[in-house]
Amino acid sequence: MTSKRQEIGRDMAKVSAALMMSCVPAPHEQENWYIFHDTMRSRSPDLILASASPRRRELLERLGLTLLVEPVEVDETPMAGEKPRAYAQRLAAQKGQAALDKLGAANPLAILTADTVVVLGDEILGKPDDRDHAESMLRRLAGHHHDVLTAYRVSFAGRTLERVVSTSVTFRSLDTAEIRAYLDSREWQGKAGAYGIQDHGDAFVERIDGSFSNVVGLPMELLARMLEEFGWAEPKAAATAGLAQKPPPRE
Repeated sequence: MTSKRQEIGRDMAKVSAALMMSCVPAPHEQENWYIFHDTMRSRSPDLILASASPRRRELLERLGLTLLVEPVEVDETPMAGEKPRAYAQRLAAQKGQAALDKLGAANPLAILTADTVVVLGDEILGKPDDRDHAESMLRRLAGHHHDVLTAYRVSFAGRTLERVVSTSVTFRSLDTAEIRAYLDSREWQGKAGAYGIQDHGDAFVERIDGSFSNVVGLPMELLARMLEEFGWAEPKAAATAGLAQKPPPRE
């Protein structure tokens, strides 16, 4: 049986392969290009991540990408009657616009924004306010199925693509001792639904249907497909600008 950690490794390997294949030079150029590419990547960012999430940053950096991290702040209060999918999409859109406003029209790099929410029934479980709130969330999730939705957007050269990905997660039953032990670790802080699956929270999981990396914060394989829709620059330009993209064709 494939473990959850193997699944995320496989997802990231596919993204890495997709990005590199789009930039591989002709055989007679490969040796010089790779030397130049590695040198320039140490200085030039590949992508702007408009998020303070260390989980998203780690997922992307594991691919060897150099990131320019530019977090933005938006009001994350759900609107009255707002559905979870619409909520995640709205926050990702607001973060994207805030990043564009912050960085200006002259920004040459693609901007990635995302928002991940945990949904129990039709209720959005955001980041817990305190330990008691976190304990309440974990007790409600225990022994039940919930969904993790990630809305993500990539903006470049006046064009924006967006997607929403859902992963189904089922928790096993949890006793008071293990809930409190997890709360003592403080890993619940700053995490939607009060748990991090990449940390010790994976011990609570009985079943996952869908992308594991989506539960961490980004559906990596699907993100690669979105980046491919924009099209990547020619090898020499990529070496100079750190995998900078060329403007997509207008339809």
